[in-house]
Amino acid sequence: MSKKISVLYVDDEENNLISFHSFFRKDYEMYTATNVTDAFSILEKKDINIIVTDQKMPQVTGVEFLEQTIEKY
Repeated sequence: MSKKISVLYVDDEENNLISFHSFFRKDYEMYTATNVTDAFSILEKKDINIIVTDQKMPQVTGVEFLEQTIEKY
């Protein structure tokens, strides 16, 4: 049995995270975060294959988050 692809979805709108998780949980190992602090905490602990992020978030934009992710990981 092969390991599922792990996906991290970062979005400040929790309803989006719930819908996304519900739809993809059977096929992927799903992780969600409502802010970049929680997202980085997940990235420190888990081997994430794919990151999906909202562009308009309160702390940073999605692009800024991905740029920080590239630097750290």
